[in-house]
Amino acid sequence: MTLRFTTRRKDVGKANPGFTRMECREPFHGGSFFEHEGQPYCEVHYHGKRGSLCAGCHKPIAGRCITAMFRKFHPEHFVCAFCLRQLNKGTFKEQNDKPYCHTCFEKLFG
Repeated sequence: MTLRFTTRRKDVGKANPGFTRMECREPFHGGSFFEHEGQPYCEVHYHGKRGSLCAGCHKPIAGRCITAMFRKFHPEHFVCAFCLRQLNKGTFKEQNDKPYCHTCFEKLFG
């Protein structure tokens, strides 16, 4: 199954105040929207469809990201589940679908 997404962001004029978001049905207060398959989406739902929401903060990822444990993170939100220190891809241990630094992993599970 292939999904196609546009990366176009369109401006919404004040001429159409009843224009609403596809997923959440809220009006577009910001004046712009993202288009996918001809339908208008807010930024959060557009990125949700693309799989580009941070698993840590649930906000859109526009720049660099870390992909780990089949999820995407802003680099600053990829942290140890115990001590909350920032992790790097490849420098963590996983337990119960959570990332841990080596030190905390050994303390907790070693």
